Amino acid sequence: MTGYGRGVAGNIKVEARSFNHKNLDIQIKLPSFLYSYENEVRKLIKSRFQRGHIEISITKPEADTVKIKINKPLAAEYYKALTSIKEELSLKGDIDINVLASYRDIFCLEEEAKIEELTTAVETALLELEKMRIDEGRNLIDDITARMFLLNGYIKDIEDRRNLITSDLKQKLLERLKEFLGDITMDEARLIQEAAILMERADITEEIVRLKSHLSRTSEVLMSGDAIGKKMDFLVQELRREINTIGSKINDVEIVNKVVDMKHELEKIKEQIQNLQ
Repeated sequence: MTGYGRGVAGNIKVEARSFNHKNLDIQIKLPSFLYSYENEVRKLIKSRFQRGHIEISITKPEADTVKIKINKPLAAEYYKALTSIKEELSLKGDIDINVLASYRDIFCLEEEAKIEELTTAVETALLELEKMRIDEGRNLIDDITARMFLLNGYIKDIEDRRNLITSDLKQKLLERLKEFLGDITMDEARLIQEAAILMERADITEEIVRLKSHLSRTSEVLMSGDAIGKKMDFLVQELRREINTIGSKINDVEIVNKVVDMKHELEKIKEQIQNLQ
C-alpha cells in the first residue's frame, strides 16, 4: 500500500514513504548522531503497520544546533574487546578511530529535548502516512467487494446450471453404459447404481457450499476494520481450491466458462489483497 507522510518538530524533519510489500520491510535513513535511536524509530513504525515496505528519511539539523555526546566508557570497552580478539587470534591491522566510529551506539545526542523532537516528528509523519494508507485501503476494499459480488453471481449461475443438467446427465450416463455394454445383459438396478456412482463423483454440491461459506467469511473480514491482509490471503487460497475442484469435476461448457471467469476475478482480488495491511 502506497502513501506519504511528513513530520517536523524543532529542527528535525522526517519523511515517511510506503510501498506495496506482502510483509513489513523497514528501511531507515538517519544522520550518524541519531544512530543509537534507530530501534526506537523502528518500534514506532511496527506499532502502526504490519505490511508494506516503509522508508523513513530523517534530515540532519544544522550543525550549530547539534551537540554530540560520546559514550567514552563504552568506546573503551569496544577497544578493549577488539584488542583482546586481535591478540588472541594474531590478527593484523590497527584498531583506530575509524574502527571505533563504526559502532553507532558510542554517539548520541547530548540534549534530551532533541529526542522528544525526533519522536514527535516521526509520529507526525507516520500518522499522515497511515491516513493516506487508510484512504487507499477503503478504495481497495470497495473494489474487492465488487469482485466478491461478481463471484457470488457466478456461483449462483453454476448452481442453477448444475440443477438443470443433473437429470439430463443421469439419462446420458445410462445410455452410455448401455451402449458400452452392448449385448451384455445387466440388471437395470445395477445400471442405475453405476450411473449414480459416476454422478456422485461429478457432484459439486460440497464445493458450492464451501465457496458460499468462504465468500461469507470474506465479507465479514473485509468489514471487520482489523488488519486483514493475511486472513484474506488464506481465504483466497481456499476459494481457489474449491473453484479448481469444480473445474476438474464438471465437463459442462457453461460451467467451465463460469469457472474461468471466477479465476480471473479471484486473481484480481489476490493482486489487490497484496496492498492491504
